[in-house]
Amino acid sequence: GGIARSLLHSPDIQEVRGFDLNPEAVSKFGEEAAAAGKAADFLPADLRLQCFVTEETNVTVIVLVNEAQCNSVCFENDCNNLESILNEGSCVMLCSTVTAMWSRSAFERFAKKGIQFTDCPISGGPVRALAGELSIMASGEDKSLQYIQPLLKAMGEQIHIIPGGAGMGSTAKMVHQLLAGVHIVVAAEALALAAKAGLDVEQMYDIVSGAAGQSWMFCDRGKRMISNPENKVMSALAIFIKDMDIVYSEAKRLQSPIPLATAALQQYISGASLGLTKADDSQVVKVYEALSGVSVQKPAAAPKEGDDVGDIWMLPDGREEKIVEVGAEARHNIIISNEYTRVLQVKVDPNDTTAAHKRTEDSVYFYLVEGGLNIVNHAKGNDPVSDLVEFGEVSYGAHKYSPLVQKITNKSDCAMLLIDAEVLKSPPVTSSAPLVAESHDLISKWHDRCRVYKLSLDPGASISVSYPFFYLSIVLKGSTIKTEMGNGGRSVAWEKIAELGDSEWNSPTLGITITNTGNNVYEQFIAEWL
Repeated sequence: GGIARSLLHSPDIQEVRGFDLNPEAVSKFGEEAAAAGKAADFLPADLRLQCFVTEETNVTVIVLVNEAQCNSVCFENDCNNLESILNEGSCVMLCSTVTAMWSRSAFERFAKKGIQFTDCPISGGPVRALAGELSIMASGEDKSLQYIQPLLKAMGEQIHIIPGGAGMGSTAKMVHQLLAGVHIVVAAEALALAAKAGLDVEQMYDIVSGAAGQSWMFCDRGKRMISNPENKVMSALAIFIKDMDIVYSEAKRLQSPIPLATAALQQYISGASLGLTKADDSQVVKVYEALSGVSVQKPAAAPKEGDDVGDIWMLPDGREEKIVEVGAEARHNIIISNEYTRVLQVKVDPNDTTAAHKRTEDSVYFYLVEGGLNIVNHAKGNDPVSDLVEFGEVSYGAHKYSPLVQKITNKSDCAMLLIDAEVLKSPPVTSSAPLVAESHDLISKWHDRCRVYKLSLDPGASISVSYPFFYLSIVLKGSTIKTEMGNGGRSVAWEKIAELGDSEWNSPTLGITITNTGNNVYEQFIAEWL
């Protein structure tokens, strides 16, 4: 996650281990930690907490969805929990949103084992987490807060020390969530009223966003209430059912009236009854739409014939088909997305045809079907053309200044597998000269935007290499691969099974040793961004 990665940039932190139930996430973070020189001496193959958190761990940061998950990691699962694993003097730093009562209870229970505990809920979302710009509401004993100061500095932009001991950070987060949850519901209520009254909701949004009635939540969530064509989920509605229930329960215990927050909680619960639990929390607006009989979301304009996304393509047989953005086409699955590239894995069954889709970015295509493919490429404005492509063929499509609208039909007897890597932006570190390294062949270069090399390793073969650039790696022929980074006492090594089509985006990497420990020839594309 973003918090773990922000810690890699801190000069005060020597080692960071990332634990998750998703092995791919663990492996990827381990590689990033190794590249930053902050990895453990080895990457555990066994995905158990006690293999990642040890008696030598100084601070354990917990960022989980709810209180039940936190309790499980801290105190349950026999001896596979933090209470059993951590040594006296180490510290648990809780960043999840839980009740103040649970935080106080956890503090007392850890204290009996001599383990420090800090209650440090966060606000800011994944983008600010990655940048180390979170707002943190930190509470606990003074010595413990001083102990985690390097982490607070690395993770947060606004650090608020809340007096009163563990539990007070969660109390501050509770009050914050009361406002956040109410503001989202009020934004939905206001926009629904505007729609019911016949106002242009987009104009009303612009008016409020620049006037005294605006809030951060209105500006952020209101935009997605009006238009969210891709149904992006930035924060699930279920989260606010949990958080507003914490507000309700604590207010009830304190006998403090919260009529607005209680009403907001009921609207989120109503959203869940409409099947919106996993939807973006902005979609609580649909509760108001259902009750008022109006739509806040601006209706889409009637499609017209043309070349843009949303336009209609009149096919030669007279059928009409709506053009979609390539990433929204059902057979194109986005597997990597950042500011430099978007990588799509394309799978098309035999005799299947994709929907009409538009490409607007330059792309590198890697064909990964042994025996080759027979495909029909139908570009809008041209007759369909049959193409025979070979296994391991790499091609380049210059679509940024010549957008392409197309349909693809797989005429082969086997499924089509293609990696489509969009070249979006030049990264901050590039190499002026091509890579010259053992077992690497430069096979293609296009328009000063990308170079592609092929790495080949026989079983038992080993090479040492540096990649002084950002690059995309794609497995052409799989095997078991051992990777070792660093030297002396700070070296780290890991082994994994690399399979056809495995794709990773990589930062510049210096001084690594790659060994094929499997029984098959290993081949991998290295696509260098220029």
